[in-house]
Amino acid sequence: MKPCVKITACLLLLLALCACGSYESRIAGTWQGDGSLDSGMEGADPPPPFDGAERWVFDGKESAIVTVDGRDIQLHYYASDDTLTLNDGGEVSWGVLYERKGDTLRVGGAEFVRVK
Repeated sequence: MKPCVKITACLLLLLALCACGSYESRIAGTWQGDGSLDSGMEGADPPPPFDGAERWVFDGKESAIVTVDGRDIQLHYYASDDTLTLNDGGEVSWGVLYERKGDTLRVGGAEFVRVK
């Protein structure tokens, strides 16, 4: 195989991998809902601060702001293919199922629509 063909193949592979992006970047943006998020973690100690979320702002780099009852709460997040792990800076982290389809983000049983 000629060197330029090998280099071209490597560059195309690298470009394809870069285009995939991280799970965190895939949910980046501002998402608005109706405040119906119920994580199903009643009795958790401490309780998850994001229950009743009306709005999520994900920066795409593991930092998020969630709005609950008009109050903004800073969180750190990690996303896998189906689980969003959230932490408010303490020792406890919460995992909640999520799914993104186009401009719709489902977190737990609540649906959010991309506004930015």
